Amino acid sequence: MKRKLASSVFYLLASLLSTTTSSASEFCDLRPPASAAEHATVESLKAAELKKNGFLRVCEAQLRHFDIAFHGTDTHKAGLDFPPIDLEATPFTRLASLGAASEAVGGKRSILYRGFRTPDGHSITLLEHDMSADGSSHWRDPLDEPDRVNGLPARLVVLEAPSGKAVSHLSWVEKRRVYELWINVNVARQPLRAWLFALASSLPLSSPGCPKEKPPRPFRIGENGLPISEPTPTVMTQAEMEERFPKVRPCK
Repeated sequence: MKRKLASSVFYLLASLLSTTTSSASEFCDLRPPASAAEHATVESLKAAELKKNGFLRVCEAQLRHFDIAFHGTDTHKAGLDFPPIDLEATPFTRLASLGAASEAVGGKRSILYRGFRTPDGHSITLLEHDMSADGSSHWRDPLDEPDRVNGLPARLVVLEAPSGKAVSHLSWVEKRRVYELWINVNVARQPLRAWLFALASSLPLSSPGCPKEKPPRPFRIGENGLPISEPTPTVMTQAEMEERFPKVRPCK
């Protein structure tokens, strides 16, 4: 599989504009902003690029992050640690299946990719990440989610390389389920934006893999506008160890 940990896609998109190459409008570096001033500069550059083109120009290598090697759907669904949503009553049934792929986080198969092809030849990928299954958490900036999918805050990011290769990536969170839906076309150039949102809005509500999990800790935000990684204490009591690293997570 070419694409690694699903949650990293948000980090990728958030940090994509941290530095530029020799081209004034082509962004390639994935390092996150190091300071509040750099973060503000990044946001200013991003806003100007979006206002000018309606999409972000990136290096070809950035788009490889969205390439998935699909295999048999039933095989990957059988080994999951969460129940994926049923697509039978959605427009996805009118698309040709390309198969599926799955990933583990913390030893749990909590990520499922499903690939499709549209009648006009575009490829679609739907990603589900059940954070309740693996106990992970994900922070999203509310100010960076101007769109909506079934009333939930969402973000559409359109990326295009100099070759013309493009990805339009829509993401949102429903309770403890992270969704990503992307198509290999620039929806700012082709009239597919409304169709992509309608496809996302057709998804049913999810059921958590761990319905009785302990609520995750809230994030603390640093000066650069990004969440602060909480360091692991050098000394912990046995009770604190068991709380932070439980051998068995109560789910049922």
